Amino acid sequence: MLPLVSILLFSLAAFIAYFFLSGFIWGAGYYPTSKREIDIVARLLDLHEGSRFYDLGSGYGRMILTVSERYKSNSVGIEIDPIKCWWTRRAIKRKKLTGLVKVLKSNCLKVSRQEADGIFVFLTRETTIMEKLREKIFKECKPNTKVVSFEHRFKGWTPTRAEGKLFLYMTPESDALKTAKST
Repeated sequence: MLPLVSILLFSLAAFIAYFFLSGFIWGAGYYPTSKREIDIVARLLDLHEGSRFYDLGSGYGRMILTVSERYKSNSVGIEIDPIKCWWTRRAIKRKKLTGLVKVLKSNCLKVSRQEADGIFVFLTRETTIMEKLREKIFKECKPNTKVVSFEHRFKGWTPTRAEGKLFLYMTPESDALKTAKST
């Protein structure tokens, strides 16, 4: 009986460690976005039926599921962690949101977001990922695409608005984009 209990306790500890610490491996720790913060993000991004919303580092899918349920926007989650992708795909089917929501198992720097009307980012600035992401967003997204970052600011990009820990950015117009790329 004792070995079985030890195995179960070890398995539980490993699951908890993975659940809370795996995000640090991929770019940000685990922090579930509150319903209030989700509503603020949706308002800042002006999400509505037909909007194309991208969540970079979508975790367990809370943001994309809630946004699609409440605002009927088309949501794409990009998540590198295979277990979180699996979990999110199950939730999409369970909530019958297959036509509105999808999750891609990929690095957020390798997926095109040309069609995005709004983008949500909760990644760390401790690595160069935010800088690389800013360059990719500037290159791919249409002018005036809205981007909201949770807690971490983009270096060299001034937010147009801040609400609590949420920072709203707008991709520049074409001429401003050329200037931003050259600096």
